[in-house]
Amino acid sequence: MPKRIQEDHKKFRDVISGRTRKELKRLIKSGGIVRQRPKGGKVTISIPQIDIPHFVHGDTGEGIGRGPGKEGDVIGRDPQPGKGNQAGDQEGEGIHIQIDMDDVLKFMENELQLPPMKPKPNETFEEVKIKYNDISKVGLNSLRHTRRTMKEALKRLAMGGHLDDLQMVPGADVPMKVITPIKQDFRYRQYREIKIPSSNAVIFFARDCSGSMDDYKCDIVSDMSWWIDCWIRKFYDRVDRCYFVHDTRATEVNEEQFYTYRYGGGTQCSSVFESISQQLENRYPPEKFNIYVFYFTDGENWDNDNEKVASIIKEKMSKNIVNFIGITQVMSYSYENSVKKFIDQKINNSYFVKDHVKTASIGPNGENDTGYNASALSEDDRNSQIIDAIRQLLSDSSTIRQS
Repeated sequence: MPKRIQEDHKKFRDVISGRTRKELKRLIKSGGIVRQRPKGGKVTISIPQIDIPHFVHGDTGEGIGRGPGKEGDVIGRDPQPGKGNQAGDQEGEGIHIQIDMDDVLKFMENELQLPPMKPKPNETFEEVKIKYNDISKVGLNSLRHTRRTMKEALKRLAMGGHLDDLQMVPGADVPMKVITPIKQDFRYRQYREIKIPSSNAVIFFARDCSGSMDDYKCDIVSDMSWWIDCWIRKFYDRVDRCYFVHDTRATEVNEEQFYTYRYGGGTQCSSVFESISQQLENRYPPEKFNIYVFYFTDGENWDNDNEKVASIIKEKMSKNIVNFIGITQVMSYSYENSVKKFIDQKINNSYFVKDHVKTASIGPNGENDTGYNASALSEDDRNSQIIDAIRQLLSDSSTIRQS
């Protein structure tokens, strides 16, 4: 009996595992995962209730057993529909499953075809480890290897036929065998320097906080930034995060302020790129850090300031300085004359190194898209566009699937 129970339990776990994977894939593909925030490093998802086979005791009054049944006969329980004309406030039936964040990121990697984040080719070494893994005939007395030295002395005496020779030792009454190493027997520990590559990274998250960036747009920025942050931190031992907001002037804020701060005023995108470039001079030197920059805007900017943004990126944030720059345009009023269109043109004209600067958009992405507003996006469309934008930014150009 215990063996049968174990087999049934394993089958049940397999069913749960299969439905969990299916539900997680659905959430990632539909974008529903971006609304999740793990608690204790785990993401909670719900799968439909699984009916467990059971016996019904007593006379049900229906007598459904052997023999032909009639159309409309109810088998098992007959759930009674609820009454009332208002929505309920209780959770629906289902099983809540907690999944480790690492497993969620692995699913994202497979479903979105995201490649691993690669350190800069000119990465430095933050630590040199000394490992004694060799033997030398010369060295310091403090590094002398006693066991290897005595072994060499034994070999020399054995080869010369003197291993059994007896010698008088001071303080002893009778002669005895003595092993006395000579200079050629001495062996010394030899070390080798093992360079441990730097695993430092810094992510700069920056967004426009002018009057045109309303709560809806900032919520999109929050969801997208949070998942990008989780993905990059998967590949580095130490990751610092810096948050900037700007209108006509850039200001560094903490994480909570970045996700909740609302302000107003004009827009000058170059101010935040200039502020980030200044952080790379002393605070986060490029030779010691892998640097990622993600900027979010609604596409509006001062006249002629876009050219300044492109100049700062090319001169102060080149590929040998910054690993990657991602620019996301969120719910712009129009693609025409927007920041994204200007950067796209620079990318197409090879002004930037390939795949060093990428753009994505939530909302319009064509010259005919004008007058866009938040009400034009359903919840599912909003979430799926966020997932697609993450994929466009973090995927290799050769692996991006056209949606």
